[in-house]
Amino acid sequence: MGSNDEIVVVAVIHPHPDRIDKAKAAVSAVLDDVRAEDGCVQYDPHLADDGTIIMIERWASRAALAAHSTGAAVAPLREGLEGIVTAPTVVTIAEAF
Repeated sequence: MGSNDEIVVVAVIHPHPDRIDKAKAAVSAVLDDVRAEDGCVQYDPHLADDGTIIMIERWASRAALAAHSTGAAVAPLREGLEGIVTAPTVVTIAEAF
C-alpha cells in the first residue's frame, strides 16, 4: 500500500432513464448520514452525460469502507434504488501508490 491508507471508491449507478430523478433523490437522502460516518472523507454524487450517477468516495481506511458497506447509513440507498436501476452498481476500489 502507498504512504496513505486512504481508499478511493468510484461507484457507478445505472438508473432507468425514466427514473433518474428518483435515483438522485435516493442518493441525496443518504448524503448527510454517510458523510457523518467514521472515516468518510468524501462522498459526492455526480450525474454523467449518459444518465449514470457516479459516486466519488474517499475513506480513511479499508476498515472504514467495510463498515460503511454494511452500515445503516447506506441501507436506505439500496432500498431506494430497488426496481429503478438497469444494471448492478459497478464499484471500483483503489488506493494510492
